[in-house]
Amino acid sequence: MDPYRSNKLNQSILEVLSRMLQVSVKDPRVGFVTINSVEVNRDHSVAQIYWSVLGDEEDRKSSFAGLKKARGYMMSNLTRTLGLRAAPDLRFIYDDTVAKGLELDNVLDQLAQNGEFKSEADRKKGMVLEDLIPPFELVQGIRRAEKIWVVPHHNPDPDAMGSALALSAALTEMGRDVRVVSYEDPPLGFGDMPGFDGVVTNDQAEEIFRDEEPDTLILVDCHDISRCGPLEEVLDRFNTRWCIDHHLVSGRKAPESGWIEAKSCSTCTLIHRVIDNLAQGDSEFADEPFNMTVGMATNIYAGLINDTGGFRFSNTMPLTFELARRLSLMGVDTAAVSRQTMHRYRPEGVALLQRVLESFEYHRNGRILILRATQAMLDETGGSMPDTEGFVNIATAVDGVKYIAFMKELGTDVWRVSLRVRGEGDVQILAAQHGGGGHKQAAGCTIEGVADDIAADLAVDLGALLGR
Repeated sequence: MDPYRSNKLNQSILEVLSRMLQVSVKDPRVGFVTINSVEVNRDHSVAQIYWSVLGDEEDRKSSFAGLKKARGYMMSNLTRTLGLRAAPDLRFIYDDTVAKGLELDNVLDQLAQNGEFKSEADRKKGMVLEDLIPPFELVQGIRRAEKIWVVPHHNPDPDAMGSALALSAALTEMGRDVRVVSYEDPPLGFGDMPGFDGVVTNDQAEEIFRDEEPDTLILVDCHDISRCGPLEEVLDRFNTRWCIDHHLVSGRKAPESGWIEAKSCSTCTLIHRVIDNLAQGDSEFADEPFNMTVGMATNIYAGLINDTGGFRFSNTMPLTFELARRLSLMGVDTAAVSRQTMHRYRPEGVALLQRVLESFEYHRNGRILILRATQAMLDETGGSMPDTEGFVNIATAVDGVKYIAFMKELGTDVWRVSLRVRGEGDVQILAAQHGGGGHKQAAGCTIEGVADDIAADLAVDLGALLGR
């Protein structure tokens, strides 16, 4: 068999049959039939005609009947037109590749409309608050609870504390017995947050747990009790635990059940969505609807404004401003919240900042900056680790710096390391190597060892990230 001759005959038959369907075959049933391809066998005695038609199953059956009726006429015409000794036996085979292609196009169009082909950055830009939906199991679990502890991570920031206070106020509105349990020596500004005067500290936790026997723990801005420092031992006694967090899963332990949504710009954003859901009420639990108060909204705004760095950080999205607008419309004094919780230092904190600034170490031509806050610095200045909140943001403002590592001494040869990157980069990779977590632009971990050795290793590891 000559492949060239067969291919030429295939094309000739396709052209002749297509022209016949358009001009000389009068049966209306084949008016919309398309010949897609032709394939003759080795001795050219049989030709498989692959055809398709627009329409449904009934159109397909009708067109097939029309083709079979016109088969003899088409074979006779082929003989005369192509000068064949005998026409090949025409066998019509329905070709569903076009239909499948159309189905695939429809699927792809639908996926495109749903944003499946958008980049992660474009998806975030297109998100709205209502896209953040609290898990049903979390909401039901909260409704079932009676005596609840709401606990932020150790050394809480305004996002952690704002989340705890806002959720606690909402649960109180629902008639639940609620405690916010935090830590001693809170950062300056927390005292101005609505409801903070009711917070109990870790030194009271043991006695309160024994006396009140709470049944449910809700962690906010963290997903593992190991991040709760001096509270870990007490919290380990809870059988029912939930978490609400916007950080990537860190450490080797599985996170608590709940809601971990790294796309959110803050945990307070998630808390807002949880409160919105709880506020609708639920007759099954005899929960009446309630309204979010200005106090709840104020605490949520405190977390939002701080975790986005005053809307300067890369986690700021359009929905961030939408939430800020809604909270402002509720009556939140946004300027007052910013004054009370951002860039506010005690005199001891300023003295500590001076020592930390003196610790700055530059590597890789100033593109890597490592700084420290040691226990000796705290003793010299009277400052505390909560005073260091925001120091790392000063480091990120240094021109030319790409990666930052802020080492905080928690104990002998134990360091909490805060990692940051300006612009594109991913410090979460490095944090994960040490059992930590966070986001691409901001992450953290705990490392044990001698300070100078840790700093040297961090410089090498961050230098490797520069080449990515």
